[in-house]
Amino acid sequence: MKGRHDEETLNAARTGNREALERLLLQCQPDVANFARKVCATPEDVEDAVQETLWIVSRRLGSLRVISAFTAWAFRVVKHECYRLLRKNRQETSSSVDEVSYVDSSVDIHSILRSETIEALTDLPDLFREILILRDVEEIPAPQVAQQLGLSVSAVKSRLHRGRQLMRLRLAHWMD
Repeated sequence: MKGRHDEETLNAARTGNREALERLLLQCQPDVANFARKVCATPEDVEDAVQETLWIVSRRLGSLRVISAFTAWAFRVVKHECYRLLRKNRQETSSSVDEVSYVDSSVDIHSILRSETIEALTDLPDLFREILILRDVEEIPAPQVAQQLGLSVSAVKSRLHRGRQLMRLRLAHWMD
């Protein structure tokens, strides 16, 4: 989604042009999937989040007021879907936690760590979480993040540092 959508296609899709909408969804699907792979806990969640995101984009694109906000909006939608699926999976897991043995060698430590990382990220205050995602997940340079959020570069760096500290503290508790 990194700037590949021309305003004409977005406007046409927003006003109900089916072909433009299909073209837009085909263009943004790879970026949505890449982002979901970084945020979702499982490959199944990635598929579900991408499908749900594309459906939401197709249904709600007409309500988007500012075309230039499309990319950020689509990423927020997929992020929300990944977190929703994580919470759903966590609830299902906690209801059957008695059945799981954490000593069992079949437990995938990477999935657990990924889930803990996502949980720690979702628990961060918005001002830190947003900057962490933009800088560390989307790998957007600090000056661009500052411009996008209307902050100074030093404020972005400060919030990024504090957000990373909070993440370390949260994950350190898990490692104990």
